[in-house]
Amino acid sequence: MRAGFIEKPGAAYFKEVEEPQIVNDTDVKIQVKAAGICGSEVHAFHGRHPFRIPPVVSGHEFAGIIAEVGKGVTKYKPGDRVTAEPQYGCGECPACRAGRYNICRDKKVLGSNGWSGSFGEFVVVPEKTIVPLKKEVSFEQGALIEPIAVGMHAVRQNRISISDTVLIIGAGTIGLGILLSVKACNPRCMIMTDVVDFNLEAAGKMGCTHTINSTKENLEEKIMEITEGKGVDITFLAFGNGPVVEQAAKLTKRGGVISEIALMQNSERAPYELIQSKEISLIGSNMYTYEDYMVVVDCMAKGFIDTSQFITQRYPIEKMQEAMDMADKRPEPVIKVMLEF
Repeated sequence: MRAGFIEKPGAAYFKEVEEPQIVNDTDVKIQVKAAGICGSEVHAFHGRHPFRIPPVVSGHEFAGIIAEVGKGVTKYKPGDRVTAEPQYGCGECPACRAGRYNICRDKKVLGSNGWSGSFGEFVVVPEKTIVPLKKEVSFEQGALIEPIAVGMHAVRQNRISISDTVLIIGAGTIGLGILLSVKACNPRCMIMTDVVDFNLEAAGKMGCTHTINSTKENLEEKIMEITEGKGVDITFLAFGNGPVVEQAAKLTKRGGVISEIALMQNSERAPYELIQSKEISLIGSNMYTYEDYMVVVDCMAKGFIDTSQFITQRYPIEKMQEAMDMADKRPEPVIKVMLEF
C-alpha cells in the first residue's frame, strides 16, 4: 500500500509498504482518505517520542471508508464513512473498568508499537473504536476530530457554563481545538493568548472574544482589565512550562480552575503557594474517550464547530517528505498539515 514512512530520525518519505490485514473477528479495515500530521509525529521524526519509534508508519488523525470487516463485526459494513478513536485500553485494569481507558497504563495507540498508523493507505482497528461520520462531516473534518476531541475532553471535564470567562494559553492545534470546544458551550467570554499573530488571527476568525499576543501586550494587565480585576474562571493550558503555570495561577480567579492539557516535564515548578492560597483546582486532562469523539462529530454536523480555519497546508501522500518538512520547519505559518490519499 502507499504510505508515508518514517525510516529513522530525520528521514520521512513516501514508499510502498506491506498492507495491514484483518486478524481478529472484530477488526475493521479502513481506507484512509485524509490524515493530519500531529506534533507527536514531528517528535517521532526527530526520534524524540517515547513510543512512536522509527521505523514506523505513524499517524493517528484520520478519516476514510470501511474497506473490509471481520466476520464478528455487526455495526458497520464496507462503504461506511468513518473515523476511529486511535486508542484502546487493556479492558481489565481499574481505569478501564471505570470507563477511563484513556488513562490505562497498557493502552494501545495507533501509529506506535507495531500498530500501523494513518499515514498508510489502510489501517486496521477494533470495531469498538469506530466513530461513524455524519453526512455533513467531510473526510478532512473527520481527520480533525482527534485533535479537537483533546480539547472537548478537557472542556467536558470542567462543565463550561454560559457565565464563564475562559482563558486559553497557546493557540496551536490543541489550543484552537479547545477554543472550538469551549465556543460550543457558549461562554460569556473567551480569551486566547500566544506569541504568533497568525494563529491569534485564526482564533479571532473562529469566534474568540479577545486575542492577546503576550510579547506585545502585558497579559496580566489585559486579563484583569477584561475581568474587572477578578481573574478568569478557568484557564486551559495548551502550552506549558513552569513560568506559564505561575502566570496561569495569577490570572485565574480565587476558587477557579487550571486545566492542564499541555505535556510538561516533572521537573517544571508549580506555584504551590498561589494554588493553595487561592484554592485553585489543578486538573490534568489526557486525550479523550469515545463520548468526546461523538460530541465533536455531532457539533460539527450541527455547525457548532467550524473547522474552516484549521487546515493551512494540504499534500498528497506521495509528497510525505515535503509535508513533514512543512510541519517541522514551518517556513510559512502552519496550523494543521493534512495528507490526502
